[in-house]
Amino acid sequence: MRYTSKRYLERQIRRKAGQAIHDYRMVEDGDRVIVAVSGGKDSIVLMKILAVLKKAAPVAFDLFPVHIRTGYEAGIETVADWMNEELGCELLIRDSGISRIMTLVAEPEKSPCALCSRLRRGILYGMAGEMGAASVALGHHMDDIIETFLLRSFYTGQLGAMAPARVTDDGKNRVIRPLAYCTTELIEAYFPYLEVEPVTVTCPIRRDSKRGLIRGYIKQLERDIPCLKHSIFASLGNIDTRSLCVKENIHADPD
Repeated sequence: MRYTSKRYLERQIRRKAGQAIHDYRMVEDGDRVIVAVSGGKDSIVLMKILAVLKKAAPVAFDLFPVHIRTGYEAGIETVADWMNEELGCELLIRDSGISRIMTLVAEPEKSPCALCSRLRRGILYGMAGEMGAASVALGHHMDDIIETFLLRSFYTGQLGAMAPARVTDDGKNRVIRPLAYCTTELIEAYFPYLEVEPVTVTCPIRRDSKRGLIRGYIKQLERDIPCLKHSIFASLGNIDTRSLCVKENIHADPD
């Protein structure tokens, strides 16, 4: 798919994000929404699109962009200045000490990314409680969701992904992913028009290669199945439970 202009790209992302927000009832009138801004391309696009939607939405809601400083990133101040000038939003930067914690507790033979993510998410949840926020918005998009689905299927033997909207197991926090209908290609095509440099990640630990492997498989399959991503994503909400290998499923096989 070829994308040609900033106006077209922004309209596409805005439409898809608006549809996802509507379909999963992500935002209600009067909500306070924390937006997790890592400083990467996805989170910057998320913040931009939510700021645009806020002006045209039929309901009133407030956005509170937050960056959790891990110690592994450089350049967040540039992103903060851009948000202030372009969006009129002040980015709240919270120090976390995560890099020091990871040095002490991370197991060398295991990927530390999941632990780092849990630590950041815990801080965000705590801030949501402090600020009375209804939701925490994350920048995950369609590719993230289907990659997670395949990773869990291939490596853990479990069907699961990232829900576009879900309440945490303790019932205290709600996570929303307004970019769930957007592909990484769409976001990558739009990002240069924002004219801001994303943060530079300086984490010295080699990231888990499994997600990159899955990403490569998807690209290979897309050569023969152009609609692959959308088809996989649609399947996550169109589940034939009677045909799955669940022991409680005692229905007769339709074949």
